[in-house]
Amino acid sequence: MHKGIKNFLVEILFVAPTLLLFLIFVIWPFIGSLYYSMTQWDGFSQPVFIGFDNFTRLFYEESFWIALKNTLIFALTGLVIGNGLSLLLALALNRTGKMQKVLRTIFYLPGVVSFITMSIVWTLIYHYNGSINQVLRSLGLGSLASEWLGNYDTVIPALVVIMIWGGVGFGIIVFLAGLNSIPSELYEAAQIDGAGPVAKFKYITFPLLMPSITLVTFLGLSSTLRVFDLPFIMTNGGPGDASNTLAMIIYRQAFTYYNYGYATAGGIVLFLFVAIVSLLQMRATRSREVQV
Repeated sequence: MHKGIKNFLVEILFVAPTLLLFLIFVIWPFIGSLYYSMTQWDGFSQPVFIGFDNFTRLFYEESFWIALKNTLIFALTGLVIGNGLSLLLALALNRTGKMQKVLRTIFYLPGVVSFITMSIVWTLIYHYNGSINQVLRSLGLGSLASEWLGNYDTVIPALVVIMIWGGVGFGIIVFLAGLNSIPSELYEAAQIDGAGPVAKFKYITFPLLMPSITLVTFLGLSSTLRVFDLPFIMTNGGPGDASNTLAMIIYRQAFTYYNYGYATAGGIVLFLFVAIVSLLQMRATRSREVQV
């Protein structure tokens, strides 16, 4: 037997167990979901093939577009405000010397708190008699007091604040690691050439920090586009559909109404949506990465 073929068979033998598990637990369920998304199925009886009716119904329902809008708001605010705040705090913490480890821990702590605990605490904060409204009343701004999670105009901003508060710490850690990997010689050379802080950030820090930005943006987008636990625990999608998301529609259709075929169609749409957005983001950010 040719040596190259023999080596190839040996390599296949080594990866075969992992490949088999991947086929069983990833590829086969995905193929099955494609079929079930085209059926009317309650999870118990025999599925009835109905073609693309589930997808047509999904795109005609107003609740789907409301959920899509809310999902995009979560994703874009996390991308712009969350990543921007993480980068600013990382730049500030990179200059704090001995206090860096303490402050890094403080900012990262919200990210390790369970969503259930965090939701209970923030629900009390946002309550009509909670700390936010109490502070407003003490400042003579009682007219601004609101039931933050029960108001159509304030529920999404209220949830966005919690999402950013809980996720900013991870971005700070990644950005700090990226900042520490930038050679100090580059800044010294720029200093000699008379470059100011803005020029240093534009031509040194930002380009060399792009791998970290790519990572934080990818993980942030993929998680916020699938956001479920925070609005589900705190508002259950309310008031009305004001804080509903795509993941919540899938959950309700599957486990409340037992429309598993329809829920699977929603899952396919969500998968394609996340995949397309993530691919576009990766292409846009990785094209700007530079190597030292």
